[in-house]
Amino acid sequence: MGWFSSIKDKLSSVIVGTAAGEWAVTAMAVMVFADGEVEEAEIEKAKVIAFSSPVIKNSIGAARGEQLFKEAVETIKMEPRSMIQTYLTKLDALARKIGSQEDKNFALAGVIAVAAADGEVERPEYELLVRFKAILGATLDLPTAK
Repeated sequence: MGWFSSIKDKLSSVIVGTAAGEWAVTAMAVMVFADGEVEEAEIEKAKVIAFSSPVIKNSIGAARGEQLFKEAVETIKMEPRSMIQTYLTKLDALARKIGSQEDKNFALAGVIAVAAADGEVERPEYELLVRFKAILGATLDLPTAK
């Protein structure tokens, strides 16, 4: 969480579009399932990041962000393999609605924070970050995989 904390103050006054906020919180939920082993501790860490993310607060609001995150996690938990694909398709479509480069980068920043929340980025998390960066057209550097 150190990486996210270091930029949190810089981001707190940034206003981003609604699509960026929805994309970010949904992608954060999907990221929890990236390595195939979902632990409650991972979900709790992701919640903290998702619910405190300036991207979420300044675009869709914390309450809407919390609702979207919880719905996505609960839906994916029911049938991870098929629901992850459903959410990836949804994220692909939603990414096309994010207009500015700044919004794209801010959306990806929150997801990077979730992937790195435990101090390292596992290979499946990294691969998902690569996909997210590509569909967004973001320009942020990704952390290296373990």
